[in-house]
Amino acid sequence: MMNNGPRSFIPRRLRARLATAMVLPMVAVLAACPKDKPAKRDTMPVDTTHLDTTQRTDLSSIQSNLPPAEPDTFKQRKLTPPANSGGGSQLSVPAAPSELTEAVQREQSMTKFCYTEFGQKSDPTLRGNVAMVVTVGAGGITNATVGDARWSGAAAGKAVNNCLNQKAKLAWKLAPGAVKPGKYVVQLSFSGA
Repeated sequence: MMNNGPRSFIPRRLRARLATAMVLPMVAVLAACPKDKPAKRDTMPVDTTHLDTTQRTDLSSIQSNLPPAEPDTFKQRKLTPPANSGGGSQLSVPAAPSELTEAVQREQSMTKFCYTEFGQKSDPTLRGNVAMVVTVGAGGITNATVGDARWSGAAAGKAVNNCLNQKAKLAWKLAPGAVKPGKYVVQLSFSGA
């Protein structure tokens, strides 16, 4: 008896089935070959008009179907922080002196950061006014918090307020004794422009 290698151990009938099982996927691949299908690009419409870009066109004669612009309903107003109560009488917080206002202006990049990063990124049309209550001590600014705020978008405005509460007292610097110790109101205005 002769040994013909590993083929001799596989019965002839099983070998035929294996050969058929290997040939069928190859036939399926060849049948799905894209060269055999008609090209769809021959039936696609093509714009063959030639645009002359060397001549000027009067755009004022073009009609549009845009609806008219809605009126702007946002109005800037001066905000007042809540009044302090002491001994039953209402005391209002005075406006910031010029030295404090100048310190806020010097560090306006912080307020712009809060507005753009926490407000405009979630609401690009966000606008509003904020009244910051700034507490000045003998050594400079000791606290700065949002006393009152009006925003065109409540959620984004709240995020800006939180940022201002965290960063304002650290960013705004006053020389010791430049401003009389006490509480003052700093008005901030934010708009997309």
